[in-house]
Amino acid sequence: MSQGAVLEIESRPSLLARIGTAFLVIATAHFVIDFLATLVPSSLGLIEVRCGLSHEQAAWLLGLGPFAAGLSQPICALISDRLRTRILIVIGIVVAGIGFGMIGLTTNSVTLSTIYVVGMVGVGMFHPIAATTAAQLHYDRRNSATGVFFVAGMIGGVAGSFVWPRWLSDNGGFDSLPYIVAPILLFALVVHRKLKDITPIKQHTWHTSDLSFLRGNWTNVIVLYAASSMRYCINTALLYLFVRWTEQVVSAEHAQWSAEAVAKYSAPIVGNLNSCMIFGMGLGGLFGGALVSPGKEKGPLIWVPLFFAPLVALFPLLGIQISYLIAVFAGIGFASMIPVSVALAQHLLPHRANLASSLMMGGAWVVATIGPRLAEFGVTHFGIETTFALTAAVLAASGLICCAFREPTAPSVAP
Repeated sequence: MSQGAVLEIESRPSLLARIGTAFLVIATAHFVIDFLATLVPSSLGLIEVRCGLSHEQAAWLLGLGPFAAGLSQPICALISDRLRTRILIVIGIVVAGIGFGMIGLTTNSVTLSTIYVVGMVGVGMFHPIAATTAAQLHYDRRNSATGVFFVAGMIGGVAGSFVWPRWLSDNGGFDSLPYIVAPILLFALVVHRKLKDITPIKQHTWHTSDLSFLRGNWTNVIVLYAASSMRYCINTALLYLFVRWTEQVVSAEHAQWSAEAVAKYSAPIVGNLNSCMIFGMGLGGLFGGALVSPGKEKGPLIWVPLFFAPLVALFPLLGIQISYLIAVFAGIGFASMIPVSVALAQHLLPHRANLASSLMMGGAWVVATIGPRLAEFGVTHFGIETTFALTAAVLAASGLICCAFREPTAPSVAP
């Protein structure tokens, strides 16, 4: 029974149980991390009112999240690759828990931004090493394993998008946030203990011919990185557009309401839209990982974004109820190929698997920092309908750019 080169083949009956438990813990940790990460995007309107932010400031705040998480990912991945350690998974959970818990203690925009950056750095520390570990535990089924890991995070995102706006809309909701820190720290301890049960990451000896081929794979990785960056920009732009579109619809129906009343009424709707989008992301990731066989990734990378792009353009032309369904389709369109890209990048650069994961996730998230700001600029200067259409065009482009992907001509080596 092969678990790739990461795990030695053992005859002990406990092997599958240990692998299964470790994978379950990693997936659960992804649920927790992504649950926390949705706090600000799903409750942006409430945070605007609480901290006195302008729409432009809110867009920059939303962009800080992917920038902080994205920048920390390749740095932490390089450290993890060099030291052959998974401890940054645990540290990331701790930092994220403390950061997001402390958001409830501030009403100042500068302090809020600082604390949010701390929380998102923790999110960034966690993702590349956890994603690599999930794929390494089931390397022969790496697309499926990465897909399940991805879906666990999406379920956390759906839950967070549903819970946070309702929690924080209540009086005292923000004040109760620090109480989440203690259970997060206890969970981090559980994760640490379970990670110790799996085989340490091993170094490998590479032949000159192997290294030459692996260097050639960087061209493909660059193509995947560009496509991933576009997809994440769509994600962050939609997070902002959902807020503005919902508040625009609510304001049109209740012109006499104050900004605070509109924000409180809109927050659960925005949370629902985020939940639907994340549900679509998880659904797409699950089926993408399960249906796309290793070595057959190029076709789906091209046509899936092209197929769903028109639906994103239709979003602002429909009512709130049907918009939930379109949000699901949007999530499928830009996210179904994310786990496939992560697993493929790991396969192309097995000697830098954590770095490869970080480029497809955090490295692309750095670029996604501009998504909310571009969306705000588009809404201000072109209108919300045109901005949705431009977002759809970016989704289509993320598929077309994958035409430049060249199928590997020789097998790469498992990490």
